[in-house]
Amino acid sequence: MIGGISYASSQIASVYSSTSKALADALTRIASGKRFQNASEDLVGFLRAKDLEADIGGYETVRENITGFKAYTSAAVTAADSIYEALVEMKELARQYAGTEDEDLKAEYAAEFNALRRQVTDTLDNTYVDGTKVTKATDEVTSVDFNPDVEGSYSMTFTEIADSLTIADFDLPTGTVEDDVQDQMDLMLTYMWEAKAFDGTADQQLNLTATIINSKQAVKSLITDIDEAEEMSKVLDLSLRQQASVAMLAQGNLAQSSLLKLYE
Repeated sequence: MIGGISYASSQIASVYSSTSKALADALTRIASGKRFQNASEDLVGFLRAKDLEADIGGYETVRENITGFKAYTSAAVTAADSIYEALVEMKELARQYAGTEDEDLKAEYAAEFNALRRQVTDTLDNTYVDGTKVTKATDEVTSVDFNPDVEGSYSMTFTEIADSLTIADFDLPTGTVEDDVQDQMDLMLTYMWEAKAFDGTADQQLNLTATIINSKQAVKSLITDIDEAEEMSKVLDLSLRQQASVAMLAQGNLAQSSLLKLYE
């Protein structure tokens, strides 16, 4: 009888020990928020999480690169808007200049025209981002990859742009200056629409990249992060089992002591 009680107590003690370990593991998971801490606990999950971490890191780099690319597109859009608006004003001044005989007005129009001409040529000649001139055509300004596995997949290259040397030679007394300004406006309009297209593409890719990163992070979270409600339920169940084991051990020890007294 005593031997039977001892065996039962041993089994209960074993249950208590395993329950205590399981409870400790569950509490550790809750504290860390993770299902596993290393590969030995869940090799498949660990490897899958590592793959996702690498993917996320790759797209984080892409996002950084696109953000850098946006600096160029934004500068191009700003320069294009400024130059085009100035050329529109220059054309109007040329029209007003040709339409009046008042020398004072002519001088006023000429002064404003020349100021805008300098503004346009300065913007065309001096719009740089990180040492790279943005206001140029045919030569690549910069490029960016939209995929972690592809390099330089999207090139920012403009087909045409207003010419600063030509604009610098504009002179109001010249009879064709209004038409000449219009020609530069047409070139600048092409550049402006291309700049806005590049800028819009960069915005779309930033949004898409953010969506990809968030999706991959969500999948990784499903693999690595605990379900807190589920873990708390396990902790409650294990706590009850542990308490039951303690009570049974106490009862077993009491019964064993009572039986031993019969032999005293």
